[in-house]
Amino acid sequence: MKDKMHDVIINMDIMLGVPSKSQEEAYDMVEDYTTEQLLTLALEQLPFHERDSIRYVEGPPTIN
Repeated sequence: MKDKMHDVIINMDIMLGVPSKSQEEAYDMVEDYTTEQLLTLALEQLPFHERDSIRYVEGPPTIN
């Protein structure tokens, strides 16, 4: 029997580096970002490494 796709809602804290004059300005800027823009920025900032054609992030997972 083939598995079905099920929607799952997740919440996660993501820390982004946002160039701005102040932290307040950074928060104001990201409030206008779309979900896609936020996730793209987060993925761009992950320290990906490649080994044997597999991409991975080095270090232990962090759970808040």
